[in-house]
Amino acid sequence: LFFGLVRPYKGLKYLIQASGEIVDKVPGAKILIAGDFGSSKDEYMKMIEDSGVKDHFMIRDGYVPDTEVEPFFAAADVNVCPYVSATQSAIVQIAFGFELPVIATDVGGLPEAVTDGRTGMIVPPEDSSSLAKAVVKYFDEGKAEEFRRNVKDEAYRFSWEHLTEIFEESYESIRR
Repeated sequence: LFFGLVRPYKGLKYLIQASGEIVDKVPGAKILIAGDFGSSKDEYMKMIEDSGVKDHFMIRDGYVPDTEVEPFFAAADVNVCPYVSATQSAIVQIAFGFELPVIATDVGGLPEAVTDGRTGMIVPPEDSSSLAKAVVKYFDEGKAEEFRRNVKDEAYRFSWEHLTEIFEESYESIRR
């Protein structure tokens, strides 16, 4: 699953470039793209057409309202965030909210959110080959259940309760 606004900094083109190897090595693979393409739709559709595996893509173009988010994450085996640049991503937190592992790039705060080898995988940005290898490895090594358990186990660190504790500790430290 690639989810959210489709913008150049989110690196969808690298997932499209990786799609041939993914489809070749992961039997039955489907790549679901759900989000608003904006004015770039034709450009991305051409990339998908040229990928040689266009029949393995499922596209849901347009804004996805909150009430319609769950089916996309429930249908997915992994969320892919191949960002070129980022500070943080709400998409990772949404995926984790559905106990869905994430394969993301080593940019911004993504490696702080995704624990490599535990709740997902981290790959270099702008590297479709590494992205393909990570997706293939995820399926070849059957990481889904293990990573889902780990996402669930680590949920506390992203909770409001934990955030409140951090604020309270900071306040006490400053007050002292």
